Amino acid sequence: MSLVRLVYFSRASREMSLSDLKSILDIARTNNNAQDICGMLSYDQRYFLQALEGERSAVNELYLDIADDPRHDEITIISYEYIDAPFFNQWQMGYAGSSAEFSRLLKEMGQSEFLPDKMTAGQALTFLQQLSGNQAEV
Repeated sequence: MSLVRLVYFSRASREMSLSDLKSILDIARTNNNAQDICGMLSYDQRYFLQALEGERSAVNELYLDIADDPRHDEITIISYEYIDAPFFNQWQMGYAGSSAEFSRLLKEMGQSEFLPDKMTAGQALTFLQQLSGNQAEV
């Protein structure tokens, strides 16, 4: 089995409410559990940043479905790599939004606002990994 990690960002087509995010996460968690996919999602200032981990064909198929979702556009893959083991395997889909920790991590990267298009692949993954310990209940 070939495990991969795909990290991408996108721009929401409109501001997402807490209800919108809950709906996205509920569906993602159910579908990801069935496909043995795990990951981490972050959202702020109309940007999504997400890591998906799992078997290569399942992650690829999921990404194509995500890319077709009309709730966002400007979808950009930051990194795609083979991995020995998933990092986010505790969650079908973890989530972290704006918080004090979120802002602190951005400042450490020299950002005053959430701009995933300005992050390197390493920064994006580190950001999600560090946020995974401070998830919001959604």
